[in-house]
Amino acid sequence: MKFKAVVLLILCIFLLPLQSNAQQYKQIIQLADSEQWRALLHINMQSKDTALESYVDDANFFLATDGAKSPLNELLATISALKTAPETQCKFPARTLFLFNNIKGLHKSIKPYFCQEYLDWRSNLNTQSVVLVFAAAQLNSPSSMYGHTFLRFDPESVDQDSTYLSYALNFGATVPQGDGGFLYAARGLTGGYPGHFAANPYFEKIKEYSRLENRDLWEYKLNLTKEEINTMLAHIWELQGISFEYYFFDENCSFRLLELLDVARPGLYLANNFPVTAIPLDTVRVVQYADLIAKTHYRPSILTELEAQLTMLNEEENDLVLALARDIAVLEQKSFIKLTSTQQQLIVDSAYRYLRYQNTFNGRPKETTRRSFLLLRRLNENPIKLTIPIKQPQRPDLGHKTSMLGFSLGQNLDTTFAEIKYRGSYHDLLDPMAGYYNGMSLNMINLSLRAYEGGKIKLEKAELLDIVSLSARNSYFSPWSWKANISIEQQWTLNKEVLVTQSSGGRGVSYQPNDNSYIFLLATGRLEFNRKLDTYAAIAPGAHAGFLYYWPKSTLLVDAEHYQFLFDQTQRSRVSFQQSIILSNNDSLRLSADFHHIESNMHDNNSFQEFKLEYRHYF
Repeated sequence: MKFKAVVLLILCIFLLPLQSNAQQYKQIIQLADSEQWRALLHINMQSKDTALESYVDDANFFLATDGAKSPLNELLATISALKTAPETQCKFPARTLFLFNNIKGLHKSIKPYFCQEYLDWRSNLNTQSVVLVFAAAQLNSPSSMYGHTFLRFDPESVDQDSTYLSYALNFGATVPQGDGGFLYAARGLTGGYPGHFAANPYFEKIKEYSRLENRDLWEYKLNLTKEEINTMLAHIWELQGISFEYYFFDENCSFRLLELLDVARPGLYLANNFPVTAIPLDTVRVVQYADLIAKTHYRPSILTELEAQLTMLNEEENDLVLALARDIAVLEQKSFIKLTSTQQQLIVDSAYRYLRYQNTFNGRPKETTRRSFLLLRRLNENPIKLTIPIKQPQRPDLGHKTSMLGFSLGQNLDTTFAEIKYRGSYHDLLDPMAGYYNGMSLNMINLSLRAYEGGKIKLEKAELLDIVSLSARNSYFSPWSWKANISIEQQWTLNKEVLVTQSSGGRGVSYQPNDNSYIFLLATGRLEFNRKLDTYAAIAPGAHAGFLYYWPKSTLLVDAEHYQFLFDQTQRSRVSFQQSIILSNNDSLRLSADFHHIESNMHDNNSFQEFKLEYRHYF
């Protein structure tokens, strides 16, 4: 034990109520090593004593100079500060509560201090229950690709007064204005941004996620006791203005919330489940496994509500909605007047919701706002109340897990191979769909290793990033579909396979012939670094088209891709058939057949096929 710690320990022992020195010494050592004290300091319980270090990167959070690495010194410094500066009780109410509860008679030796600001904050929150909220993934927002979690604090009357009086606690990176794209990704991955906790009214979060970003919200009410909620809130007060390093994959929004739950209920070790990555969806699962969830509520986004309402209309009624959204005079047309009052109300309400949705992203054009107001007035004149049935999808935390191991047998160029595949995260177009959105694929850290007949072993692919977002167009909405991929992979060049580095992407359109299928066409581009090409770095424009169909227990993907390399006239074409079969929530089979054709200016024309049967396990 360091000399300074010994001195502080001796001083604290003399300042504490009379007990035997041995008892006092043992008690303080035990408290410093306890689960709750380390949780209050944000120190990983699995760390060895020689590797202790708090996740907090702000010196203002510690009273001892080495408090970030020494829970004992920080405990001793806290006791000393409480005695010499009683206002410390207001800065660290959770620590104070912990020490008063665990050191008998300590409160008698510390001057009481009235913390008006803290009490006002607690009174304003008026928290009776805590809800973990998961905002679903949004592929078109780089910071939201994996979803997002935050906490909601509800007053006692939340069921009667909705959640208007509730507050949301969010942890996020503080990003300077103008940072985006590659800079945002690079700094977010390397801890380049500070992270802070912030509390806002919950209705602002609903506006942000449900209205502006079209993300469904899943609300998980936690079964925390009143005492556990009190401890959590006291600690949240201690974190006001305190800075953490923010990392997109591990020390992120979800990881920080798990630390708060570890403070509220010591011994859960929730944060210890994520030593490498903390995907928000996986953190919700961990909370479920810890038996912390009392009940669940689904809050659809305004886009989900609008789409559900539009499915209630036939073709003629849909035409009237679109016409009415453009011209209020449709209300006087015979085709509208002949409808029943309920049909009229449904059409007017759909047009009004559609205009509100458009105004969210297009500003508030004067003419559109005027039509929206006239439609609202018409709705209020008609007393008919509409009931819009919205089918609740499967909870995202009950879908397949996000990491994957695959084992396959196949044949390539008449040679048999065995392949092992690992994927860090988290879902592709053919994985089991329950709990995920159709038409989305987001994979990071995807590795494939092959062992060929004869004993030759090759790295088939090392994929850093693979994203596909199929956003279907229709009469109401015109989103773009897109894809992006960065990898090292084997490519057939000049009669041999060569490991190349490539980056590719594309943008285009997709449509849904019915609810269970997509057709898509993307204009693509590829940048490839290949030592066997005429130019080491080559650019190739191309196209990618496909058809995707979902059955309850199976998915089919048929797609074709073509690239025309500039300068050396090399062409590559691929046609692929893939069929997945769901065995269980976390197991599937996948059959694939790929047909490749390569042409080059060296008259090196090759065609070959690859067939593969793969078993996948998600964990």
